[in-house]
Amino acid sequence: MRIIAITAGKGGVGKTTMTANLGVSLVKMGFKTCVLDANFTAPDLAIHFGLVPEATLWDVLEGKEKIENAVYVHDCGLHIVPGSTGVEEFSRDIYKRLKRKMRTLKYDFILLDTPPGLGDDAKAALEPAREVLVVANPEWTSLGNAYKITKVAQGMKKKMAGLVLNRRLAHEYEPSSELIERFLGLPIVGEIPEDVAVRKSISLQNPVAISYPEAPAARGIEKVAAHLGGIDYRAKSGLLHRLISFLGIF
Repeated sequence: MRIIAITAGKGGVGKTTMTANLGVSLVKMGFKTCVLDANFTAPDLAIHFGLVPEATLWDVLEGKEKIENAVYVHDCGLHIVPGSTGVEEFSRDIYKRLKRKMRTLKYDFILLDTPPGLGDDAKAALEPAREVLVVANPEWTSLGNAYKITKVAQGMKKKMAGLVLNRRLAHEYEPSSELIERFLGLPIVGEIPEDVAVRKSISLQNPVAISYPEAPAARGIEKVAAHLGGIDYRAKSGLLHRLISFLGIF
C-alpha cells in the first residue's frame, strides 16, 4: 500500500484539486484508491465531490466512529474519507492516531490531502505518509515555499515522489522546467496547464477528470497518475481531442 502525502508550501496552488483528480485518475487505471482529508483546520476535499458527510475522519480519531463508517464510495469507484465539518484544533498527536488508524485500510494508494504552508500542522501531516508529492505554481513565491516543504520532508526521511507544476501558462516570464528542477532538486512529474475546465468542475462539485476528461488539465493529471502507477502513458489523440485542444473549448 502506497501512502502519499500531497503537500504544498503555500495555499492556493491547487493541492486539493490535484488530490481529488489524482484519486479519480488512479481509479480509472484500475488501482483501488482512497483520498483522505488530513487537513483538520480547513478541510474541503468533500466539496470537490459534492459530499455532505455524516461521519468524518475527525469522528474516527475521536473514537466516535469506526473508520469504515467514514469511508464514502463515489460513483466513479473512488473511496473518500472526508474531514471535519467544523474547525478543529490541531495537535501533533492527531496525526499519530491517524497513522495507526490507516493500518487497517487496504488500498493500492492512499492519498493524503495535507494542510498547506509551513506551519506545525503541515509538517506533522507528513508523518503518516511514506511518500510526498509536492504541488507548486510556476512562480517564485510558490517555488520558494515548495523548496522549504521539500527540505522538511527530506529531513523526515520521506521518499520524494516529485513535483507537480500546476497552472502552467508556458509564458516567457515563467521559469523553465530545467531551472525549476535544479532549484528544487526534484524531478517534475507533471505540468498541468491553466484550464478553465478546472474552475467549471469545482463549481459543479465534480472533479475535472470526470466532468471534462478530454480537457488539457485532466490529461495532465492523468499523466501524473500513470507515472505514480508505473504505467506507460499514451494520451488519446483522436480527432475529437485534437479539435477540442485546437478550439480551446475547455
